[in-house]
Amino acid sequence: MIHILRWLVRLWLRSGAVRSLLIVVFFFCFTLHFLSVSKQTAETAADYEDDTLVKTADEENIEVEMPPEAARWSGNEGSPPHSDDPTLGPHGDWLEVEGSNRNVFVYSAYLDRRGTLNVVRIIAIIKKRTKVKECVVWAGNSTQRVTAKSQNIKENWNLAYSAGFVLCYLTDPTTVPTRVAVVANGVAAEGSSLPVQDLTMREPQGNMSVCVKAFHYNFDRAVWLVEFIEFYRLLGADKFIFYNHTIGSNVEAVLRYYRELGLATVLPWSLPVVTQVEIRTEGIFAALNDCNLRSVNRFPLAAMVDVDEFLVPRRHPSLLHLVHSYRSTDHAFIFQNVFFYLYWENDTAVNDVLFGNDQGLGPALFGSQAAMPYLLTASKTRRLAKPHKHGVRSKYIVRPEAVVELGNHNVWEYVGVRRARPIPADVGLSHHYRICEFGGFDCLKQSNLVDRTAHNWLEPLYTHVASACTHIFPSLGMCPAAPPLGSPW
Repeated sequence: MIHILRWLVRLWLRSGAVRSLLIVVFFFCFTLHFLSVSKQTAETAADYEDDTLVKTADEENIEVEMPPEAARWSGNEGSPPHSDDPTLGPHGDWLEVEGSNRNVFVYSAYLDRRGTLNVVRIIAIIKKRTKVKECVVWAGNSTQRVTAKSQNIKENWNLAYSAGFVLCYLTDPTTVPTRVAVVANGVAAEGSSLPVQDLTMREPQGNMSVCVKAFHYNFDRAVWLVEFIEFYRLLGADKFIFYNHTIGSNVEAVLRYYRELGLATVLPWSLPVVTQVEIRTEGIFAALNDCNLRSVNRFPLAAMVDVDEFLVPRRHPSLLHLVHSYRSTDHAFIFQNVFFYLYWENDTAVNDVLFGNDQGLGPALFGSQAAMPYLLTASKTRRLAKPHKHGVRSKYIVRPEAVVELGNHNVWEYVGVRRARPIPADVGLSHHYRICEFGGFDCLKQSNLVDRTAHNWLEPLYTHVASACTHIFPSLGMCPAAPPLGSPW
């Protein structure tokens, strides 16, 4: 190699023609490299950037009265009403489509006639470049083979598999399918068929569901999960839809408690492909879109968040009040993300509030400060000074019946007209409690400030967390401490 380089240098020095040729070759290679990097950057940025946000003509807040159904369940005394269907519809687990040679897996199916649609929509995992062209639909005692199309959800990072939909097109608007199967290699096996859930045959169950990606890596931060649930209950949520790949014993106890109250639905999630290697994180987009479809016509609102993300109103007492201050034609409410890094110091204001005087709640709830649970929203109040722009790391609330395809930080497709409402930073923010997103501690050097907005709910939150933990872990009388964060590197 050294001899070749020396020879090229000699040519460079001796021949002007060769020197010109080498310059052209160099710039050609540089251009190819630049285009390749740009393409990779664009694909990565698709996870964060969103050019689909549109503002409605009237950007002013429109104060309206809370609707009767929201007022009825906006309190937090007792258990909210729930139906006799705690699983929000029939469910199984991931199935490989027989004959597909691991190219297609299916999870759930819905009769979707919103807007101009007339399809059975199947939540699926689809291998790259696989095309589904047919489905078989069971309706009563008859079966029918119909045209189908597979559609990957946009945020797949070009991995081997993508979360997606299989759309089975119905020809008769009066057909009410009961089961559906994807056709693979010319055969539709009933063994990999799914029950079809009708989006219209439902009754209201509350005001707002909360949709969370699948628990994985034996998730076992019980006290922070209780905090997450109780905080969102204070903000108006009355149903939590979780997906369980792997959890620890403490979180299992938490979920059992909230299931018995009718507040949580926990669905199995035996992911059939390798997370982060073959598909985006735990098939997150299949879970979010399944959760949205389970919420249609059951909950007028659905929040799409992770367990370390809290949509916090800054002018309103709840998320319900915030959403209802805007027009009903807004179909998605996008909150800017702001990081509250866990390596910043703990705020001692919580101790002053709970144990600062004899009338404080602390002694009655916990006895001593040592027994007080460590809650993220109470202890971590230092955040980045500048929130991310809308569409970058954003989280959101949707009207489930108005949206078709959901991503991590934005909505990709709507039923009919696209109506996304960017929530101003002084109205609400997505508080994101985590370690530095790229490892290490450099994130702490960014401009920051103290923000105690979440303390508006501090006393009722601690009251509810203390009560829940006492019931869930009676032998301890409290929730066990969260496991350590692990190495930032």
